[in-house]
Amino acid sequence: MGKRVYFDSRKTGLQAGKKKVTFKGTMANADWIALFDRAAMGDLDAIMKLAEGYLLGSYGEKNLIKARKWASFAARKEHPGARELLEKIKKASG
Repeated sequence: MGKRVYFDSRKTGLQAGKKKVTFKGTMANADWIALFDRAAMGDLDAIMKLAEGYLLGSYGEKNLIKARKWASFAARKEHPGARELLEKIKKASG
């Protein structure tokens, strides 16, 4: 079973094991936090949505490093669209 992850509304953050993650700006909205929570629990569709969101800048600014991180994880878990998304990230990186 995955690590227990929870949202602490007082601190606007998630805690996964001993690592605390804090959210700012657009990323602090409830939908994004729920998506991140699902991804942290291993939901491959949520992981892909995070990767795509970072590629497109859906969470504020584009972040190709985070997009690649999430897409690579999905590819290692054999998500069917992950390799294609990694190619898009590679092209966007220049």
